[in-house]
Amino acid sequence: MISFAAGLFLSFSTAMALSSAIASSQSFNPQDSIPASERKEISADTLNAAIVTARAVQGVSVPQQRLSGEQLQALSTTSVADAMKFFAGVQIKDFGGLGGQKTINVRSLGTQHTGVFIDGIRITNCQNGTVDLGKYSLVNMESVELYNSNKLAPLMTASEYASASTVYLKTKRPESSKLNARYSYGSFNSHKAQLHGSYKDRFFADVEYDHSDGNYPFSYHSEYEDTTGVRKNSDITFVRAEGGYFTDHFSSHIYFYSSDRGLPGGIVRRLSDKFGDIGREKDINTFAQAGYSNSWGEHSLKINGRYAYDYLHVNTDVPENQFVHYNNEYTQQDAYLGLAYSLKHKWMTLSISPDIRYSNLSCNVYGMSYVHRLDFKTVADLRFKYGGFDLDASLLFTNVKDHSKMQTAQSLNRFSPTFFLSYKFNEMFTLRSFYKSIFRAPTLNDLYYTHVGRRNLKPEVTRQLDCGISFNTSGKKENDLNVQLDYYHNSVSDKIICVPNGGAYDWKMMNRGYVVTNGVDLSARYSRKYWSAFVTATWQDVRDLTDKEDESSYNHQLLYSPEWSFSAVLSAFYKGFTASLSHMYCSERYWTYASGEDILPQYNCTDIKLQYHRRWMTISLECNDLFDVRYELVQRWPLPGRRFTLGAVFEFKAR
Repeated sequence: MISFAAGLFLSFSTAMALSSAIASSQSFNPQDSIPASERKEISADTLNAAIVTARAVQGVSVPQQRLSGEQLQALSTTSVADAMKFFAGVQIKDFGGLGGQKTINVRSLGTQHTGVFIDGIRITNCQNGTVDLGKYSLVNMESVELYNSNKLAPLMTASEYASASTVYLKTKRPESSKLNARYSYGSFNSHKAQLHGSYKDRFFADVEYDHSDGNYPFSYHSEYEDTTGVRKNSDITFVRAEGGYFTDHFSSHIYFYSSDRGLPGGIVRRLSDKFGDIGREKDINTFAQAGYSNSWGEHSLKINGRYAYDYLHVNTDVPENQFVHYNNEYTQQDAYLGLAYSLKHKWMTLSISPDIRYSNLSCNVYGMSYVHRLDFKTVADLRFKYGGFDLDASLLFTNVKDHSKMQTAQSLNRFSPTFFLSYKFNEMFTLRSFYKSIFRAPTLNDLYYTHVGRRNLKPEVTRQLDCGISFNTSGKKENDLNVQLDYYHNSVSDKIICVPNGGAYDWKMMNRGYVVTNGVDLSARYSRKYWSAFVTATWQDVRDLTDKEDESSYNHQLLYSPEWSFSAVLSAFYKGFTASLSHMYCSERYWTYASGEDILPQYNCTDIKLQYHRRWMTISLECNDLFDVRYELVQRWPLPGRRFTLGAVFEFKAR
């Protein structure tokens, strides 16, 4: 802990010294990067708009998908996970129930290879490396973005380079001073109440209460079964509160989430001819974060900091469980500090960023002691933009060291390179490609969990190669069309998997998997004055090449990986009316290699949302799964079928 405090002090001292030195030698002029022939008097609002436009255009150098503004709010969705399912190459794993965990898997690389960021600062989970996207509301989001590899920007912290894919959640800055009250009621006795207040350009506060009984009907059909039932112990009650404060160069965000939910488990019929209730889960997730950024001529500086506290209580010690009984509590703390410096000179930009993260995990699991992890990262990035060419090369160094009374794994030291190359033919066409080699360190569960973890696990390595083309007419008055087409080849080696160790309930972690993926992603967005369309399609060939001797799995499509997927979102806006129609298709998937019949069938899912705004009131009607398609994303974890939600928002603006 002393070394961590010293690291924080050193980083802050370096940042302040650098900031002072730059400020004393340069005066900030936002027009310095604009050609002299095009310079005009620029207001703050105009400058912000120019920055947003520039960010949108530079995205063509790397595969990027984005939902924002009216199109994002028009979706029949409530959480970030619901919005992300419409992106090309994305699989959302939903473990059933209205309160089931929702994780993201991009291009079949695995959930832990996707970094999730709120306002540029990463959400982490040192215990298992996953992020439950169902806990984050869209109400306060300005945009949701997905980058394959990482985005290209002058001021990026080292952690932003450390994932195979990155999800960016950008908090909406308040555009006006107002107070909103929102209430909705839906199927399965679902209630949602929310209060939102904001002061223009400065701060917002938001509180939400949700409850659902979650007792939805389901049906299950297989070669041996044909049954129906009602989901039990699938209720959820949660409270979410968050707020933010903003200035021209500073932003902050605080977040609190507490839930009590049932764990319904898979629908396995017991000998008693009943579906057992599995257990309960209580959790608390909190964080406070802040960021500062500024520019002085050719120099730019950013400082980010974050502290998070998470508590999880899982209790399956109930009579209905025939095998596994436990009552475990887990507490995590995470402290992060990142510094980024950028120097731009003519056609060259140099960026350097060190960051440090301290994480700890304590629990009441027998035989598992308190453990904390120090994670240091440093990245150097050099970018050349000349004519139509855009070349970016970065090298990331990572050092991970665990400390505990238990025997710990050896420290991890790795270099990870990334290369981007693109050529812009004109204002509309861009050819691009990238190569990235990155890894994910074993989680604390992987290494130390009792009777499962192994100290000698290697990091799981991914290698990505992407070639694509984009067509973009952004900025033209008559329409806005963006089309992206990418071919990619990925490989994952030393894949960390959990395998049986001689008994049905004796498992262990090991490096055994090797997976190769070839795929094509297509995304297209078109918008006019009163309507917009967003369409994506993915083809993926994901082969398990782990063991040639295992004929049941070798060279087969990876479990839960569809060959084809498609989504479309159509939104219309006219004089207070908003209508949105969204559709998603997914082809069949293997859920086990045991039999050729063990396949999850293909499915189509259609959602609609109608909304009308008049003066200070908005009325909305939503229908999810319009045609009541009963499907599963994880075998024996059925999702709710058709469900309705009726809601109202009352808005009071300050004059």
